[in-house]
Amino acid sequence: MKDAGLLETLAQWLEAGGIDLAAWALAWARVAPLVAIVPAFGLRALSAPLRAAAALLFALLLIPAVRPLAVGPTPFPVLLLIELLRGTVVALGAAIPLWAATMAGGVVDALRGAQDPAMMPTVEDRATPLAVLFSLLSATLFLATGGPARVVAVLATAPPAIENGLARAAHDLATGIGIAVAIAAPLLAASIMIEVAGALMARAASPAHLHAFLAPVRSLALLVLTAVLFERIASFIALLVRG
Repeated sequence: MKDAGLLETLAQWLEAGGIDLAAWALAWARVAPLVAIVPAFGLRALSAPLRAAAALLFALLLIPAVRPLAVGPTPFPVLLLIELLRGTVVALGAAIPLWAATMAGGVVDALRGAQDPAMMPTVEDRATPLAVLFSLLSATLFLATGGPARVVAVLATAPPAIENGLARAAHDLATGIGIAVAIAAPLLAASIMIEVAGALMARAASPAHLHAFLAPVRSLALLVLTAVLFERIASFIALLVRG
């Protein structure tokens, strides 16, 4: 009973200060997926309480937008679920280009035969070194180009309806793979050319075995080509993130 009295007193104190707890809860439900899904907000690098607190701070900006919903006829638990789904749709749209950049780095590492994981809390488990590099690059571009402000602005205006949002999320997930392939396409083409050249060299040098020599050369060539194309790749990722 004492705890209930304390919570009731706190709620009354906040409402007296002009803070609508119901609207704040709905705003938090709308913005929580953004902090939970988008890699630029830290993922496992931040503890769950810190991410929840960050969501509460973002939610303060959305209270005026969701306050009319809190006084509608819809039951409050249903409203929470709806806002959570709406926020998830927008968060997926913001996160997919960042995850696509991470997948592109993983594709390049797979081409050069480097599968050793680089443990980073801001990337999914067992991410390869270039996947980590591309993920950090995309997250930096997202933050530097005002990504958080743009996403919060979308959440504060009119997130898509649930049925339209689910269709959009499915489309974004499908195109995310295509984005990853598009980022890595020049390196995929270079890998094929290197493989063909290596096969021709190995055949010409037969019966000598050049495979042990060609493997590190292929990896080094892909790394050099990645360095040469890095500025173009970064520009392409920046366009995707801003979009």
